Amino acid sequence: MADISSASARGAPLTIVRVQVWKVRIPYLAPMQSSRGRLEVGDKVLLRLSARDGTVGLGEASIIFPARDGESADSVFRRLAEVSGPLLLGQDGSRIVALLQMLAGLSSERHAFPTSLCAVDLALHDLKARHLGIAVADLLGGATRERFPLSRSMAMPDERTAVQSACALVERGYRLLTLKGSADWRHDIRMARAVQRAVGDQARLEIDPNQAWQCKAALAVDAALRECALECIEQPCAWWDIEAMQLITERAHAPIAADESVLSPADAMRVVRARAADIITVKLAKSGGLRASAAIVEIAAAGGLQCNLGSKHTFGVGSAALLHFAAAHPAVGEFVGYGSARERFAGDIINETIDISDGQARLPPGPGFGVTLDEAAVARFALASADLAPGQ
Repeated sequence: MADISSASARGAPLTIVRVQVWKVRIPYLAPMQSSRGRLEVGDKVLLRLSARDGTVGLGEASIIFPARDGESADSVFRRLAEVSGPLLLGQDGSRIVALLQMLAGLSSERHAFPTSLCAVDLALHDLKARHLGIAVADLLGGATRERFPLSRSMAMPDERTAVQSACALVERGYRLLTLKGSADWRHDIRMARAVQRAVGDQARLEIDPNQAWQCKAALAVDAALRECALECIEQPCAWWDIEAMQLITERAHAPIAADESVLSPADAMRVVRARAADIITVKLAKSGGLRASAAIVEIAAAGGLQCNLGSKHTFGVGSAALLHFAAAHPAVGEFVGYGSARERFAGDIINETIDISDGQARLPPGPGFGVTLDEAAVARFALASADLAPGQ
């Protein structure tokens, strides 16, 4: 690590001189419901790095329900404010790989604290791209597209609600609906059939029980919904049950996607080797950001698996990052699982409005991620904050 510090000592142009962290909470427009539970608010953590030359970089850590990595919004805030933030002060922010390696090296577990690392990864990429005057997508190799058809997840508490929700989303231009399954797989079959009858060929369907099913239940759902031509069944059983995922993948008609089973590139390699999925669901927030997610995409491609792109219901910074990643990585597929916090939440924390029309999102223009923090909104929604500078 001596070379990182020496670069800063030589007066590197991107020397980080200020680290700001906020834990923010925004209410959902309607409660978020899945087999994991019900949420009425979204808690995220924002990170802003400021360099000596005035350049800033924004990052975000997004959590819906705590995952198997054990991180929560509270623990992410503390780690960024008390561990990662102080170590970033005085460092050359352009040395993204070295800094991420330094932070990853703080744990004996190579892929520990991925949600916290995501915020740092995003902020460093945004910082460097803004310093160079280019978009993050260009920093990643160049944008291959600027518009993204969006998928949309929806709960299925009862037939009337499910049908109304699906028809409203189709009316707004969504052409892929992710139906949130439950432990009651027979109920899920009835709901999916009702939605399919209502939307016809106007939208494609996939179903995501978030690990709620056993192996035989997953195969029963697959058989019962064969006429629906599902785009995929996402994470039907427990993340750790690779043998069950392998069996379902081998026998099911619908493609099987691994989501919670893949947090890290090592997880992706395990799934590829076991042929335990047809698709890997990539989410920047669960895997440590842009670099680790890119590695997962490459592993999937090398192993003959497809990828799709989800979000974990990010606010504005994370949403912009998602679109820049999708622009630079066409292997993640046609649809993006999210476009803007305004789709889900009663507000946002950026000044810009991500352009969404007819079920498609447009890549935010401008350097970096193309978004800036709305200071008033951050102050309004913040539950906690930390402001670090040298000498504190």
